[in-house]
Amino acid sequence: MKKYLVDVHLPAAGKHYDAYLPSGKQIGEATRLLVSIAESLSGGSYKGTADSVLLDADSGEPYERGITVRDAGIRNASKLILI
Repeated sequence: MKKYLVDVHLPAAGKHYDAYLPSGKQIGEATRLLVSIAESLSGGSYKGTADSVLLDADSGEPYERGITVRDAGIRNASKLILI
């Protein structure tokens, strides 16, 4: 499965992280994956919830949870925001 290297901004922690997202994962699953990574890497300054949302950093629009990363238009170097 193809993976995309993305830049994830965590406003709550004031940090940016690079992460790989599998192209076939649904956005909801990808969000949970990123929450897990962010909680681990932020040293506790970021705590995700079941309501965590993944946004397109350029438009500020949230991604639909039921579509795949590929279908959402996420590609290498995409800039995302996790809130």
